[in-house]
This record gives sequence, structure tokens and C-alpha cells, in this order.
Amino acid sequence: MGTVIGIGVLAFIAFLVKKNTGLHLHQWITKKYQDHLDSKNHD
Repeated sequence: MGTVIGIGVLAFIAFLVKKNTGLHLHQWITKKYQDHLDSKNHD
């Protein structure tokens, strides 16, 4: 039962990200990760 809820939550988050940013979830994560690496390199 927990996995079904987990998948539903992930799908919902992916949907919200797509709606708000126009990016697919994996693209958004890649972008966030890249921003994180960039900010670490600038310090």
C-alpha cells in the first residue's frame, strides 16, 4: 500500500513541477543539481 501512495505522490510532484516550470521532473532535478554545483564552485 505504501508504494502506491509513494508513486502517487511522486506523480503529483512531477505534475506540479511540469505545470509550474514547464520542465519534466528529471530536467528540473538536473537543473537544480547544476545550480547547486555552480554555487559550490563560486565560493
